[in-house]
Amino acid sequence: MIKEIFEHIKRRFEHDSDQPESPASDTSSLTQLTTEKIKALIADLNNAQPIFTEAGFIMEQLDIEIGLIPKLTPHFRQLKEISKQEEDQLLNQLNDRRLIKFILISLFKSSRMKSLLENADMYFHGIEIDITATPSVRTVFKREHSVAETYDITKH
Repeated sequence: MIKEIFEHIKRRFEHDSDQPESPASDTSSLTQLTTEKIKALIADLNNAQPIFTEAGFIMEQLDIEIGLIPKLTPHFRQLKEISKQEEDQLLNQLNDRRLIKFILISLFKSSRMKSLLENADMYFHGIEIDITATPSVRTVFKREHSVAETYDITKH
């Protein structure tokens, strides 16, 4: 779904840029299309917070990148683990919400990656999902001491 939305925007932009100088209304219609799609995605993410909470996650931050290809990056933290059966039940309820279902599948898979660093001096910190024409998922691990360290930037 996300890929299709952004591909549509990209095709429209490429089509518009192949044309001779178009009136300002064409440019503003592209901007309006992009703005409306971004608003819809943000609203969908915000409205899904109860679903994320039920799945054991919270969206802590949302980055919005505006450019040729816009990108939204929600940052998630895991609050609790749920059983595989609870995961399946929750996913089955989301057949009509493809974006949220994609995010939950990504969250569940990424949270299982914490076992990769069990014996390291790092811990599972969170998950970032790039929602763009080519979606990607980052599982973030941090060193425990890096979170506790603070720097007084006023003294430098």
